[in-house]
Parts: sequence; structure tokens; C-alpha cells
Amino acid sequence: MTKPTVYVVYYSTYGHLRTVADNIVKGLKSTGLVNVELRQFEETLRQEVLDKMHAPPKDASVPIFTLEEFEKGDAFMFGFPTRSGTPAAQVKTFFDSTGALWFKKALVGKMAATFTGTGDQSGGQESTTLTFLPNLIHQGMIYVPMGFTHDNLFIVDEVVGGSAYGAGAIASITGARAVSEKEIEIA
Repeated sequence: MTKPTVYVVYYSTYGHLRTVADNIVKGLKSTGLVNVELRQFEETLRQEVLDKMHAPPKDASVPIFTLEEFEKGDAFMFGFPTRSGTPAAQVKTFFDSTGALWFKKALVGKMAATFTGTGDQSGGQESTTLTFLPNLIHQGMIYVPMGFTHDNLFIVDEVVGGSAYGAGAIASITGARAVSEKEIEIA
């Protein structure tokens, strides 16, 4: 029997969600139950804007996620930063291009989960996931939340990203805070 393929697809400006994605890939591979592919959403910002943001270059070794891969994959974990309570425009741009897949019902019944990143602990990890869900719902996909399945989600004496909706990371707008060990454990 062929193992199902899970695509872990992320968008990250400063690399925090890449770190979370890498740890999700590591965890999935450790089960031996699935094939795992790491992909990234295509950048839509002009280079001059990225330069002004002091954004590091994207890792060219991680392929851009394609519609063909979306159609052939069995399950997906989508990671994205929040932009005023919604996923980054790069994610929206990709999903806006999925009309042909919707028309032929190519994604119906496929599973998807999310992980997010915010600039502070009240930055909208849950609302960002909620505003993303229509992309899955309209395709007939099955959203699989993490639930409160990890002890680190109950820590209240330090800042830890993540929620019942999925793993997460909190990074300051300066990029000074790295993904914490507790956030990596959740992923």
C-alpha cells in the first residue's frame, strides 16, 4: 500500500514559520506513516519592498507549491503569518488561483491543518486561522485542528505561540525573538 503524501506548505518573511515547518516535517517523518514534502508559497512582494523590510532571501532549495501538487496531495499543513487577523497576501493569492480545482471538485475530502505566526501573543493566531477556513470549506476539504493536545498550550507564565487551532510561533516585528523550544515541541 502506498503511503499518503502530506505537503507542509508555509510562507515566512523572516524564517520563523520555516523553523516551525521544519519541525512539523521532522515529526511527520518520524511516524513512518506518510511521505512528507516541504513547500513554500510564492513571494508576491517586490524585491525593493523586501529589502526595505530587511527580509532575508527565500530558501531557493524549497520548491514553490503548485496547483498540481495541491491536486495530487493527500493532506496539507498550511503555515502563514497573520496580517491584521488574516493570512498573508501570498497565501490568499495562491488560494485565489484554485478555481479550476474547485470546479472539478479535486480537493473534496482532503485533510488540512494550519500553523501560524504572530508578532505578539495577542496577535491573532486563532482569528487568522478562522479567516483562512473559507478557503478549505469552499473546496470541500476537512479541517483538522490540533485541539488542546499539548501541555505547552497551558503554559501561562511565559509567552508561547500555538492554540487549539494549530502550532504557532510568536516573533517580534524586529525578528529578535526566535521560535522557542516550547513552540518547537508543539510543532
